[in-house]
Amino acid sequence: MKRKNMLNRLCLLVFLITFYAGYSQDQIANFRNVLKENSTEIKDVIPIVNKENGNSVIFIADAKNVYGYKLNQQFQVIDKLASETKKRKYKVFLGADIHGENYRIFMSNTDKNKFTSINFSYSSKSTSHTEFKLPKYEHFIQTIAPTNKLYFLTANKVSGGIFLYSFAEDGTPERNQIELESTLIAGKAGKAVKIATLLVNADKVNKFEKDLPNSIESVSALTKMYVRENEILISLDQNKKKTQVLTIDIDSKKSSMKHIEKPLADIKSFRKKTNSFIYDKYIFQVAGNKEVFSMHILDYDSGEFIKEYAVNKDEKITFKNTPIIQEGAFYNNYRELEKTKKFLRKISSEYIGISVIKVAEDYLFTIGGYVQQHRGGGGFMMGGGFGGIPMGSVGNVSFFFNPTMFAYNSFSNTKSTRIEGVFNQNFEHSPDKEVPEHLFDKIDKHHTKSEVAKTIFPYKDFFIKGDMDPKTNTYYLTKFTK
Repeated sequence: MKRKNMLNRLCLLVFLITFYAGYSQDQIANFRNVLKENSTEIKDVIPIVNKENGNSVIFIADAKNVYGYKLNQQFQVIDKLASETKKRKYKVFLGADIHGENYRIFMSNTDKNKFTSINFSYSSKSTSHTEFKLPKYEHFIQTIAPTNKLYFLTANKVSGGIFLYSFAEDGTPERNQIELESTLIAGKAGKAVKIATLLVNADKVNKFEKDLPNSIESVSALTKMYVRENEILISLDQNKKKTQVLTIDIDSKKSSMKHIEKPLADIKSFRKKTNSFIYDKYIFQVAGNKEVFSMHILDYDSGEFIKEYAVNKDEKITFKNTPIIQEGAFYNNYRELEKTKKFLRKISSEYIGISVIKVAEDYLFTIGGYVQQHRGGGGFMMGGGFGGIPMGSVGNVSFFFNPTMFAYNSFSNTKSTRIEGVFNQNFEHSPDKEVPEHLFDKIDKHHTKSEVAKTIFPYKDFFIKGDMDPKTNTYYLTKFTK
C-alpha cells in the first residue's frame, strides 16, 4: 500500500512538473524592480516599444516616482533609471515619444489642461521635467503615436478650431491648427454643429487598433478614432442618416470629410439607433429599431457597396453563429434570448454597436447594444474593470496610451445584448463554423499569483502580458500569439 501511494505521489509530481514547465513556456522575461526603495503601492505600468530597433522600456510608477527598465529584443534588462520625485497633481499618463536613447513620457493633471513630460536619458543616466499648459477654451481629446513620435489632438469649442501638437526632443510643444474644409457638420437632428463641439462633448474619444477584439460597450460610442499609417480617422455617428468621417493628414495637417449614407436612412423613428465601425479597408454600418435591423458592408475608400444583412422582428437571424446573448443583468449575469423581436427591442433602447476583427482567414462580427449600469450614489459606470475606476473617469490611464489594455478592460462588467457571426473573406456568412477564440480569451485562461500592475501591449506580431508579484517585487512578461 505504501509502495502504491509513493508511486501515485511520484506520478503526480511528474505531472505537476510537466504541467508547470509547459505553462511557463510562454514566459519570456522577468525582472525585479530594484530601483523602488519606498513602500508606496504601484499605480500604473507604461510599456513603450521602440518601433525602430525593437527595444522597449517598461515604466513602473508609484505615487512618487517612475522607474524605467530598458529591455533589448531578447527582453533582457540592459539599463534602468528612476525619475526624480514627480508632482502629485500629474496623475494621468498619456503616452511617450522616443528620440534616440531618450524616452520621454507625458502626464497630465486630472483636468487634462496642464502637462508635464519626464525625459529618461539612458545615455547620460539622467532625468528631467518639462511643464506646459493648453490655451484657454482648448480641450485635450486624444493621443496619437503611429511611430516613435507622440501627438496630442485638441479642440476649441468656442472657435471651432482643431489642433495637433507635436514635441521637440526637449519636450517643447509645437501647436499646429488643422486645416478644415468646414468647422461644421450635420448633427443629430440634421442641424449644423461644430466638429470641435462633438469632440469635446464626447468626453472621451475611443481609439481603436486593427487587430484587437472590442466590446459592444466600447464600439457603441458615437465618436471613434482610428489611425491608418499617417492619417487620423474620426468617425462621427451622431446623425442617423449618414456616417461622417474626418480624416487628418498628420504630416500636412490638412483634412477632408467623407459622408456615407447609413442603412434605413429613410426610416423616421425616434427609437432608431445607428452606428459604424471601420476595419482595414472596410466600413460596417448598422441601423435598427423595434421592427427591423440592417447592416451594410462597404469599401471605405471607394464607397463601393459589398453586402447587406437584414432581419425583421418576425424572422430568424440567419447571419449569427451564437444564440442571442444577454450579459450583465442584475439577477442573471448570462441569458440566451430566443426571439428576434427581443433582440431588436434591446438594441433599439440601448447604445448600438458593431465590432469586426479578422481571426485566421475569417471575419468575426459582434453586433448588439448595451445599457449604462447605474451605480449607487447617482453615478453611471460605463463598464467595469479598470481597478474599480469608471470608464469615463480620468483615472483610466490606458485609455490614452494603451488601446490594447483599454480594449481588454472594456469587456468587464458590461450589460450588453449581442450576437456573433463568422464570415468568409467575401463577407458571406459561414453558418457551420464555431466562433473562434480571440486574443483576450487566451489571456483570460492564463492565471498568475498576482494581477498587480497588469498590462497588455503589442510587440511586433504578438502580444505581451505583464504583471507583478508584489511579494518579490518581480515583474513578469508572458507572450501570447494572435
